[in-house]
Amino acid sequence: MLRFLGSHAFCTRIVTSISSILLGFALVFLSPAVYADMHFVERKDVQEFIKTMVKKNRFNKEQLVELFSKVKLRPIVVTHVKKPLEKKPWYTYQMLFVNEWRIQHGVQFWNKYETVLRKAEAVYKVPASIIVATIGIETKYGQRTGDYRVIDSLTNLAFSDSSRAPFFRRELEQFLLLAREQKLDPLKVMGSYAGAIGQPQFMPSSYRHYAVNFSGSGKTDLMNDEVDVIGSIANYYSKHGWKLNEPVAIQAATIGDRYNYLSRNNKIKEPLLAADLAKYGIVPKTKIVPENQKLKIIELQNRYSKEYWLGLHNFGVIKRYNSSDLYAMAVYQLSIYISDLRERLNNG
Repeated sequence: MLRFLGSHAFCTRIVTSISSILLGFALVFLSPAVYADMHFVERKDVQEFIKTMVKKNRFNKEQLVELFSKVKLRPIVVTHVKKPLEKKPWYTYQMLFVNEWRIQHGVQFWNKYETVLRKAEAVYKVPASIIVATIGIETKYGQRTGDYRVIDSLTNLAFSDSSRAPFFRRELEQFLLLAREQKLDPLKVMGSYAGAIGQPQFMPSSYRHYAVNFSGSGKTDLMNDEVDVIGSIANYYSKHGWKLNEPVAIQAATIGDRYNYLSRNNKIKEPLLAADLAKYGIVPKTKIVPENQKLKIIELQNRYSKEYWLGLHNFGVIKRYNSSDLYAMAVYQLSIYISDLRERLNNG
C-alpha cells in the first residue's frame, strides 16, 4: 500500500510537471506579443479610426480591416517613447552622438556627395555641415534606419495610454496616405520605434510635406536615395526658417548669484534679449551677439558641472526636427567638428 501511494504521488508529480511545461509553452507561443493578429482590429477605437479613414480619405474598409488584422503588438515601442535618449544627461548623449566615428564618417559622406551638398546649399540656403550632421545623428549616414515595421510602431503608439497617442494617431493617418501615394506596401516599410522613416528619419507627415525628389528620378525615395535625403533635409530646414550665415548657438558663462534668480523662479526656458543677459549674470563667450534676436538659455549637464549656451534662431529651427535641446546641440556640435576636420584634411 505504501509502495502504491508512493507511485501514485510520483505519477501525480510527473503529470503536474508535464502540465506546467505545456502551460509554459502555451504562454510563450500564444502570448499577445506573438499572436496579436486580431488584437487591434477588434478594438472599438481602431474600428472608429478605420471608419474615419474610409469616410475622410476614401480608403477601402475591407483592405484596412485586413491590414490591421496583421499588426503585431509591440509594447516595447511604448516603453521607448516614454524613455527616450533625450532624457539622458548631456555627457551621455554627447558621447553617443558626437563622437569620432560620426565625425570621420561625416567627412567621408560630405566628400562623397560634395556636388549634391553644394547644390542643396545653393537651392535651400542651408549649410552642408548641418545637413550631414543631421543624417549622422539620425541614422549614422544611412546605416541604421530602423528595425520596426512602421505600421506596428505607429499603431501601437496611436492606441496606447501614452499622452502622445493623438500625435501618433495623426501620423498613422499620414503613413497610410503616404503608402497609398508612393505605392508602398505598408506591411513592409521599416523605421524607428516611433515610426520615423528612411535615412533622415522623417515622420510620415514630414515625408509627405517636406520630402523632395532632388535626384530627379521621378520618385522621392528617402530609404535608398542619398540625393533625395540631402535635398529633403535641406528643404525641411529651409521651410522652417533657416537663416543663412547666422550663428546657431553661443557658449556662455554665469557670474555671481543673479543667474540663480532664473532657476528659482522657473524662468530658465523664457527667451531673453541680449540686453537682458548682464542683468542675470550671463556672459557670452563671444562678442558677436545679435541685439534684437531672442536668445534661449541652454543648460547642459556634464559629469561634474553644467555648461551654458545661448540658443539663437537657427537653434530653434533644428529643434523643429526634434524638440530636445540635447538633440539640437548634438547636431550643431557635430556639424562644427565635421567642418573643422574636413578643412584640416583638405588643407593638410
